[in-house]
Amino acid sequence: MLHLLSNETLHPHDHESHAGFHRLVDTKSRTALVLGGGAPNSALMAGALAAFQEEGISFDVVSTSGAGGLMGLLWLAPKNATPDEALRNWLNSYVHDAIYDQFPVAYKVFTKPGAAADNYRSTVTPFLQSMMGGAGSSVQRFWNDWTQLLSASFCPSTTSSKDTGLCARLPWVEEIVDFDKIKDLDSHFYINAYNIDQKKMENFSRDEITLDHFKAAFAFPFIYGPYQMGEDNYYEGASHECLNFRGLYENHPNLDTIVVLDVMGSESLIRQPRDLYDSWVQSIIVPLVQVAKNNLELFTLKDNRGWHRTKGARADLMVMPFDLSEDDQQTALDWSYSNGSKLFDIGYRSAQEFLKGQGAKLKANSEIESLALSA
Repeated sequence: MLHLLSNETLHPHDHESHAGFHRLVDTKSRTALVLGGGAPNSALMAGALAAFQEEGISFDVVSTSGAGGLMGLLWLAPKNATPDEALRNWLNSYVHDAIYDQFPVAYKVFTKPGAAADNYRSTVTPFLQSMMGGAGSSVQRFWNDWTQLLSASFCPSTTSSKDTGLCARLPWVEEIVDFDKIKDLDSHFYINAYNIDQKKMENFSRDEITLDHFKAAFAFPFIYGPYQMGEDNYYEGASHECLNFRGLYENHPNLDTIVVLDVMGSESLIRQPRDLYDSWVQSIIVPLVQVAKNNLELFTLKDNRGWHRTKGARADLMVMPFDLSEDDQQTALDWSYSNGSKLFDIGYRSAQEFLKGQGAKLKANSEIESLALSA
């Protein structure tokens, strides 16, 4: 971090580092993007970020929780792909409708845990990839997804009642995120996790994020179980704080614009379950909806002191709305390909409309920066 010394000064209230030392406080950053948790409907964020990428929108700070961390890294640190390609390729994690209608499980994202399963995947995956083609047509997507379903079904598992999680810890993430790029990002980047042993939230920065930090930040209870890093164990940060506002002003005191992509804080996600599996999904979502709402309300009232700078707030706080109909809300948590594609398009269009209205100054700032760079 020595290269930042000329632009940053020590701040006495910065205690957010995992290692326990004072971070240098950034006094230059003006804009921040907060990406909330929410895996099933993460395609909303992917679509919105694709629109931001297309319009050349960037942020000085990107602060994330849960699935928002993955979407943020697909945007800022994709592996072997452009940001737009990586965000659009996320739709390949959703399941062809002909399969999902009969077997509504996200088996491409949530995979079996254990050494036997890891060895199976490392052996079988190259063979599967040789059989699968590009996911351009519906027929090809069906073949790819059917092949992966058969592979997932035959995958061995040693899961027992003594295990603390059902799924492997994102064995595919290193194929789509370049963790070596994170420390060199132009934007300050954060992802949070809850330290079970210390009973506190921790906020990992771009200077320290490794695959281990990412797995700690995705250790959702029951699905993955706690993740041990060093001497401490962690749960996913989004299970405690769906919106990661932690340390924004302590680390970046001169922010004047904060944009929030919140895909969880909507009561419309709470509904009658369709079946037993859907009821289990609702058991996860229902408390998180209120957590996200509480996070936003507390930050708005206590830390930001309102919504608009013209009315005394520290920064203009903008929650980008997603234009979901009532029917869209009913299927928003489905992992079907049709739903993922629909959510991506809604996120993309919503971001475009946002940049024409409330977020227009972001586009203006981007255009000014482009002119300055070309001058």
